[in-house]
Amino acid sequence: MDSIFSGEGRSIGGFLRERWVEMCDGLGLSRSTSEPVTDQVQDLLRPWADMPVGRESPFPSYVAEDGFPAEMSVKWSRGRPELRILFETLGASRPITAVSNRTAAVALTDRLAAEPGVGLDRYGKVAGVFMPATGQGAAPVPVWHSLAWRPGHLPAFKIYFGLYAVPMPERHSLVGEAMERLAMGTAWADTCEGVARGTQRDGAERELEFFALDLDSSARSRAKVYYRNHTSSVAALEQMAALARAHDPHRTRSAFRALLGTDPEAAGKAPLTCLAFRPDALRADESTTYFRVSSFTTSDAEAAARIEALMVHEGLDPQRHRALLHAVAPRPLSRSRGLQELVSYRSLGHDGDVCVYFRFPLYPQPAAQPSPPPRPPRTPPQEDSSR
Repeated sequence: MDSIFSGEGRSIGGFLRERWVEMCDGLGLSRSTSEPVTDQVQDLLRPWADMPVGRESPFPSYVAEDGFPAEMSVKWSRGRPELRILFETLGASRPITAVSNRTAAVALTDRLAAEPGVGLDRYGKVAGVFMPATGQGAAPVPVWHSLAWRPGHLPAFKIYFGLYAVPMPERHSLVGEAMERLAMGTAWADTCEGVARGTQRDGAERELEFFALDLDSSARSRAKVYYRNHTSSVAALEQMAALARAHDPHRTRSAFRALLGTDPEAAGKAPLTCLAFRPDALRADESTTYFRVSSFTTSDAEAAARIEALMVHEGLDPQRHRALLHAVAPRPLSRSRGLQELVSYRSLGHDGDVCVYFRFPLYPQPAAQPSPPPRPPRTPPQEDSSR
C-alpha cells in the first residue's frame, strides 16, 4: 500500500501531535479543551518520539502494515466521540530492539501509576506471566499502550501484550494462567470451549493474538482477548460475537449487513474478534468485531461510504465522520486507501458502538513484520497473516 502522508523533517512525536490536533479539530473541539490532553499524549511518547520519521520505520512495529508504531481511532457511542491513540513504545537508544522496547514499555507503565484514575493492581498480577524476568530464554512479548479520551472525562489507559510471536500452545497457557489470577478462569474456559466448537464446525482458525487490560481498579475493569479470524465468513464472526453475554444476534447481523452487504463471505481479510471479561462472570461480557475495511474497498471514499452506512444504522450522524476525514485526509479520499484501516462494531444488547481506526501510511513499502515461530503442520494448511 502506497504512502499517504509525508514525515519529511518531522519527529515521530511531532507528526503524531499534528494528527491528534487535526482529529480534535475535526471533532469540533476547542483548543482550550483539547490542548491539555494533546500535551499529555506527547509526553507519553517521550523520549523516543524525538526520533525523526525518516524514510523507513526505525523499528518494524506490528501496529501498522508499514511498520509505523502508532494508530489513532474514534469511537462513536450514543453520538459521543472518544478519541484514542494506540502505540508501541520504542527503546530510545540505538539500535532499537525488542528487549529495549519492553524495557521502555515497563518504564512507561510505572509512570502511568501517577495518572488520576489509573490502577495497576491487576497489571501487577499478570505482568510476570507475560513478561518473565529477563534471561529466561524466551523472546520478549511486545507491549503496547493506549490512551482513550472522551471530552469532559479523564483519559483512560490500557495495556496490550502481543502474543503473535509466541508458539500457539503457549499463548493459550499464558492467557489461561492470567485469567485464573484475575478470577476470570470460568469465563475463559467457556470461551475456549465456544471457540473450539466454532472451529470444529466451520474449519476456520481463530488465532489468539493479544491480551489486554484496562489500567484502572474499578469493579468494571476488563481483561480482553483478541482473536484473528482466518476466514471471510460472516457466519463465523457472528458465532464468535455470540460468545459474549451482551449480544443481540439480530441487531448485530443487521449492522454487519449495513457495512458489508448480504454476501456471506464478505468480511474481508483477517477480521478480528475482541472478547471482554469481568471478574467472577461465567462467560465473556462483551464482543467487538473488527473489519479490515481497506481489504474490501478500493479507496477511502468507498470505505467512508460503508462506514457512514453503518453509522446511520446505529443512529449516528455520518456527517461527523465526514468532517473528521476532511480534517485529517491529506488528499482527496478517492485517491487514497488505508487511512481508514479498520472499523469495529461492539454489540451491547439494545445499543452498540462504532469505532474507526486511522492509520497514517508513511513508508512506500511495508516494513518487515515480526514472524511467528514455525507451527506444526495442519490439515488443511492455513496461511498466516500479520496485523
